[in-house]
Amino acid sequence: MSVLEQQAVFGAARRFGDRAYLAWAAVAIAYAIAFLQRVSPQSVSLSFMHDFSTDAAGVAMLASSYFWGYTLMQIPAGVLVDRYGVKRVALLSMTASSLGSAAFALAPNLLDVFAARLIVACGDALVFTVLLKLVAQSFADERFGVMSGISQVSGYVGGVIATTPLAAAVTGFGWRACFLLIACIGLANLTFATLVLKPDQVVRSNKTLRSVLGAARQSLSHVANWGCAMTFASHFAVVTTLSGVWGIPMVAHLFNISPTAAGTPLLAFMIGNAAGSIFLGHAADRAAAALDTALIRICVLRMILIAMLLPPVAHAFGLVYVTIVFTVLGLVAGGTVPLVLKCTKRLYTADLIGVGASVNTTAAGILAGASQPIIGFAMLAVSQFSGTGAARGAAAVGDTGFGALIVILLLMSLPGIAGPMLMRSKLIVHQSR
Repeated sequence: MSVLEQQAVFGAARRFGDRAYLAWAAVAIAYAIAFLQRVSPQSVSLSFMHDFSTDAAGVAMLASSYFWGYTLMQIPAGVLVDRYGVKRVALLSMTASSLGSAAFALAPNLLDVFAARLIVACGDALVFTVLLKLVAQSFADERFGVMSGISQVSGYVGGVIATTPLAAAVTGFGWRACFLLIACIGLANLTFATLVLKPDQVVRSNKTLRSVLGAARQSLSHVANWGCAMTFASHFAVVTTLSGVWGIPMVAHLFNISPTAAGTPLLAFMIGNAAGSIFLGHAADRAAAALDTALIRICVLRMILIAMLLPPVAHAFGLVYVTIVFTVLGLVAGGTVPLVLKCTKRLYTADLIGVGASVNTTAAGILAGASQPIIGFAMLAVSQFSGTGAARGAAAVGDTGFGALIVILLLMSLPGIAGPMLMRSKLIVHQSR
C-alpha cells in the first residue's frame, strides 16, 4: 500500500471516529435534556402553583403525567430501536421532547399541561436506549464500559442544570420562558443530530412488541424477578420524588429561602449521584457474591439519610447539615443502580436483559406515577389539619406536610428491603454455577 493510500485510510478512519463522537454528543445532549425534564418540577413548582392557582396536588399531577408517559414507552423502546435504527428513533425522541416542551410552556390550563408533559415523557423514554445502542454500534468493546458510564453521567449534567441554575432562571425570567428556551435548544440539537447521525442499515429483528410483552409476562412468573422489579421501583420512585419533585420546595420552606438558594443541596445531590455512579460502581463488582445483602444495606442507609431530613431535625442542624445529607444521599443513590443492573443481568441472562430492564423500569414508572397524587394530597391534608400551612394560605404545605412526605418515602422504601430477600435463592444458584 502506498503512502498516499495509507494516508487516505487513516484519514477516513479519523473522520469516522470524529463523526462517532459528534453523533454521541448529539444523543448525550438529548439525554441531558430528558433528565432535566424529569427533575424540573421541583424548580418550577412555586411559580407553577401561583400561575395556575393550584396547590401541591397540581404539582403532583405535573410530576405524575411525566412518569406515566415514561412508563408507557419503556416496553417498546428496545423493539423500536432494533427495528428502525438509532437515527430514526433518536430524531423521533428529540422531536417529541422539543414540541412537548414548547406546548408545556404555552399551556393555558392544567389539562394541556398534563398532555404536554405526557408527550415530553414519551419522547424522553426512548433516548437512553438509543444512546446505549449508539455506543454499542460506534465504539469498540474495550471502550463500551467507559462510554456507557460517561453517557449516564451526561444525564446527571442535565439534573444539575435542573437545580440551582434552572431555579435562578425561573426566578429571573419565568418558567414559561425557560421551557421555551429548552424547546429551542432541543430543536437546535435535533438539527445537529440530523447532520451527524448516519443512516442505519436496519437489520430486521425477530423481536416484535408481542414477543417482548410475552417474555416480560413470562418473567413475572418468577418470584425473584418480582424482587428485582420491587427493588429498582422502590429506589427510583423514592429518589426521584425527593430529588426531582419536592426537594427544592421543602428546603425553601424549612429555611425560608428562595428557590435559587434552596437548589444548592439538590445540586450537591446530583453531583454526588454522578460520583456515586462512577466510583461506587467499582464496589458493586466486589459485592457480586452478596448482591442481596449489599442492596438491603444500601436501602437501609438510604432510609436513615431520608429520616435525617425530617423537619424538626433539619431545623435543629441547619442548611449546611441538610446539604451534607443530600450529598451523601446522592452518593448512595448513584451506587444503587450498578447493583440492581448486576442482579438484572444475573436473573435474566444477557439474552433477556433488555426485557429485565423494561420490566424494572415499567414497575418504577408505575410506582412513581401512582404515588405522586397520593403524596400531594397527603402533604396538603396533613398541613391543613395541623394548621401549619395556614400562614401562607390553604394551598401551602407546612412542616407537618413535609414530615408526611418523609414518612411516605420511608414506607415506599420497604420494598427495597423485601425485594433482595425474594431474589436471594436465585442469585445464590447463579453464583454457584
